[in-house]
Amino acid sequence: MHDLLCFRSSDAKRLFRENIKARDGYMCVYCGSSENLTVDHIRPKSKGGGDTADNLVTACRPCNQAKGSMHVDVFMQSQIA
Repeated sequence: MHDLLCFRSSDAKRLFRENIKARDGYMCVYCGSSENLTVDHIRPKSKGGGDTADNLVTACRPCNQAKGSMHVDVFMQSQIA
């Protein structure tokens, strides 16, 4: 029990988000940009999505804002049209 690490919740959240970005290669999964990266919910929290790693992806700020509370399938269709 002597080698335990203690994190503040803000540090744990930052590390969790950094791991999501690393998993996605530090690129937006929607457009491929590597600028102004954020973490986006695939299924929005307002529609029942959670803060789990399998529901989070790396997105640039413009894509994240354009997607808003849309489901990823609807957002991707709107990008094609």
